[in-house]
Amino acid sequence: MSGVRTGQGDGDGGIPHGAVLVRLVEAMFDGEPGEMAAAREAVLEAAGADVLVDAVAVSANFHMMTRVADGTGTPLDPGTDEMSLPWRASIGVDDLASRRHVPAGG
Repeated sequence: MSGVRTGQGDGDGGIPHGAVLVRLVEAMFDGEPGEMAAAREAVLEAAGADVLVDAVAVSANFHMMTRVADGTGTPLDPGTDEMSLPWRASIGVDDLASRRHVPAGG
């Protein structure tokens, strides 16, 4: 996720409270409970409860949309399919019996 930090601004993507929001996203991605709690507190302190709730809701919505797409068998677009191939191979996801990924046009 550190690629997010290469945008405008000083590690904040050029948006208000961007640095603490990036920290929250990285903590949600990593899933380490202590860092997740600390990141939530940092967003709460810097930006308030409304921003924290909005940030977590956006993340949850993207997670939900991915699950719906996976559950319906929606294929990855060709660019994402190609870009994700090394990552999918490294974790063995394409070998899972429940695999729903079908290359575009395949």
